[in-house]
Amino acid sequence: MKRLFYLAIILMPLTSFADDMKGKLSITPIVGLERVQKFQPTPYMKTRAIYGARLVYKFPISALEVEYTHAQDTNNDVATNTSYKDSEDKIRIGLRGESTFTSFSSVYLRGGAQYRKNEETKTVGTAASTKSDSSKVQPYIGTGLTIHVSQFFALTAEILATYTPTNEPNLKDYELQPSLGINIRF
Repeated sequence: MKRLFYLAIILMPLTSFADDMKGKLSITPIVGLERVQKFQPTPYMKTRAIYGARLVYKFPISALEVEYTHAQDTNNDVATNTSYKDSEDKIRIGLRGESTFTSFSSVYLRGGAQYRKNEETKTVGTAASTKSDSSKVQPYIGTGLTIHVSQFFALTAEILATYTPTNEPNLKDYELQPSLGINIRF
């Protein structure tokens, strides 16, 4: 009997917390494209696929968002028989403001800070060397459109710009990331 009582005491706050989160938390799987700056073999811009997830917790006026994305690409320089494999993880934390556009759609603005970890493997012939670096915090801003299909399901389309200063004159000081998503609300 005591165990049942203790179990009830432990589960009551969790039930209350779950009821409080109903309609406030959404999870969006991310599959998209991003335009990134590459420095090997020469400085240039490249488009590559990304995947990840975004969690959004709504407050009365705004929302808190946390996002993780992963991207990987390979480049080959046939002139020097060198291949470059680039793997990048990004974590974004920021705020979001949303406005209802019609009864079934809304628009949003988002902004915050990004942390990036990059790992590059350079292979010349059969010899491979790996270089890893982490970025300083970089600001981002974006906008998007949400189409509400049902109470628990929505489609999203957005564009995101991240400030990435560079000293290379051939590269831009920002990266663009257009993406499409499916939003699942709990």
